[in-house]
Amino acid sequence: VICALRAVGLAKVMRVAPTLDIRPNVHLPDAETLKAVLTHRFQAMTDYYRGVIVPTLRDEAQHAGESLKAMPRRMRRSLADGGRWLDNEGRERLQAALAKRPTLRTVCDFRTRLAELMEQRGAEQSLKGLQQWIAEAEQSGIRVLQDFAQRLKGYAVSGAA
Repeated sequence: VICALRAVGLAKVMRVAPTLDIRPNVHLPDAETLKAVLTHRFQAMTDYYRGVIVPTLRDEAQHAGESLKAMPRRMRRSLADGGRWLDNEGRERLQAALAKRPTLRTVCDFRTRLAELMEQRGAEQSLKGLQQWIAEAEQSGIRVLQDFAQRLKGYAVSGAA
């Protein structure tokens, strides 16, 4: 709508939100990475859910010989937010399901730690926490988690005006 109004001269764009850029071959996350992760925290968590949790859930279901429908849809969706919106009974069922799938539990634990890292205050402490999280994710032995950590290292903010 704003672009259409701008085209006819009824609006003027004052500021454009920064976009997420992925830098290749970054070996150690730096202040630029931290700034991008904090600026785009919702996109980072969405990427984590789609790129790590969903493939892990599919892989676990394949190896266990189960269908993805064995876990109720609401419970699968609650993996994106750590079960925040589930009632007590739902959380208990989620914990029981995670107890049967250690790889999925590890991935969910990493998700929780990443979310806590994004809530920390203090740039130096957050940067050290991010570096430690990425190092542990790369050593986890879970391929999709290692790929996400590699991608996360390259996050950068671009296009801010």
